[in-house]
Amino acid sequence: MDSRGNSLNKEIICKRLHDTLQTEKILIAAHRGTPGANIIENTIDAYQNALLHGANIIECDVACTVDGVCYMFHDGNEKRLLGVEQNIKTMTSREVDELHYINHNGCKTARKVDRLDQALECFKGRCLINLDRCWDYWDKVFELVLKYDMFDQILIKSAVKPEYLEYLESYPVPVMYFPIVYKPEEVHIVREYDVNLVGLELIFDNEDSSLLDETFLDSCMREGLFLWVNAITISDNHIYTAKRDDNCSILKDMDEGWGWLLDKGFNVIQTDWPMLLKQYIHKKKYTL
Repeated sequence: MDSRGNSLNKEIICKRLHDTLQTEKILIAAHRGTPGANIIENTIDAYQNALLHGANIIECDVACTVDGVCYMFHDGNEKRLLGVEQNIKTMTSREVDELHYINHNGCKTARKVDRLDQALECFKGRCLINLDRCWDYWDKVFELVLKYDMFDQILIKSAVKPEYLEYLESYPVPVMYFPIVYKPEEVHIVREYDVNLVGLELIFDNEDSSLLDETFLDSCMREGLFLWVNAITISDNHIYTAKRDDNCSILKDMDEGWGWLLDKGFNVIQTDWPMLLKQYIHKKKYTL
């Protein structure tokens, strides 16, 4: 850790996040960027497109190869996106660099998989960035974040597990952290550790969830924590928000989907449709 890391305190690191929340009130996180047609998910192209669509946060998946190189990719999607069966985390960087993406029309493209350092260099100073699925190699990820001096842009999350919380507690930089929470008790566990807790990602499959209790939500907001909710619709079987999601909003009624979530007090919404959500927020004049 060099002098830059040692000089970073919570106030410095959290300033961009707090300023953005103060100005925007509700933040839009673009799931894997905003892909479509010949723009592939989890590429610099998709992240650029997400910002054009009004996103405040780009959600980026990270996968690490066997030789320790970090790429922007959600492992498990190799067959669909790259036409190979092998998991990217079992490949070498040389093997990954030889792969080409398949676009939304099923056509092989000239586009290759972006490395994490390429994405960091491109978006330095431009937006907030959620680096997802990298909890097993935070050391490698944080080394690159430190290199580009970007801890004030980076949001990290994980399941509530002692090994992750202990790592963050011992790391010299107070990295902005929000745990993935399925029940209120997990928040109490996180508070036992000296981590830079800035928000919560709440996962609930029904409207009777204890996470939706007004007293619980109010206490989190009074503490200054942002409340992140996933409106994304991965499939019919993935339920993150009691089906008050993107599909509900677009195919049924936005008031019953995004509006319902906003009325509960969520102030960070992850979506695959950032421009539509932004237009809805402006139309309804939501100011949480």
